[in-house]
Amino acid sequence: MGRAQIGDISYYYELHGEGPGLVLISGFGADHLTWRAVAPRLTGRFRILLLDNPAAGQTRDSGGELTIEGMADSTAELIRALGLSRPALAGHSMGGSIALALAARHPGLTRGLVLVNSAPRWGRRTLAALEGTIRSAEAGMDLDSRIGMLMKLLFGREFLADPGRADKMKKLFLEEPYPSTLSDLRRQHRALEEFDGTILPSRIGIPALVVSAEEDLLAPPEEAERLANGIPGARRVRLPGGHVPQFEFPDLLAETIAEFAG
Repeated sequence: MGRAQIGDISYYYELHGEGPGLVLISGFGADHLTWRAVAPRLTGRFRILLLDNPAAGQTRDSGGELTIEGMADSTAELIRALGLSRPALAGHSMGGSIALALAARHPGLTRGLVLVNSAPRWGRRTLAALEGTIRSAEAGMDLDSRIGMLMKLLFGREFLADPGRADKMKKLFLEEPYPSTLSDLRRQHRALEEFDGTILPSRIGIPALVVSAEEDLLAPPEEAERLANGIPGARRVRLPGGHVPQFEFPDLLAETIAEFAG
């Protein structure tokens, strides 16, 4: 674990494993721990960089306006500062938007791109759903109820129908050690609202894999279809479950990433 100063951002990061570089980028409101079940399955084959995005986890910044493009540029500078040689990128949800922008804006820096349940531009229903989770907190809804509401957006029906798995996941969320503040969630949400990366897929010049999930309510499979169709030569994989395969199917997601990025 370590810290790196990139402009006004003090990045928290961790490096694990040995092999070709692989950067795992988290989504909206999430820190590097969103990969906690996936990363250990990859460290035997890759040198993995885990990081907390600005306005998430233990990374600290000035508190100003965030953009997807700005986060992509600072992530690129972090990769350079740490001396990683042409790593592959795997980004989930908002992290996929960051990875897409990074690959388009910094050609030659990376060797491959995995976009997991992501989009080049986020739809109104998705933005409204995320807005609702923020407003519920601002209105004073208790954390337990908010997490229950959020889980219905994130997970597939089979997972939610299993009381053991669902309760264990809820407990994990309740015990999150570095939750994002409401102001930081607002900053990330504005970045998603303002991001229009619809021209970026055509600029990707490295191998790409687009991963979607059958029951994803936030990044529906048809969005992944459009994304994959826009990237020259992109491959497509569809997984079961909802928006967070790193929790529902960590083995399957790790295998999917490793097969492509190896």
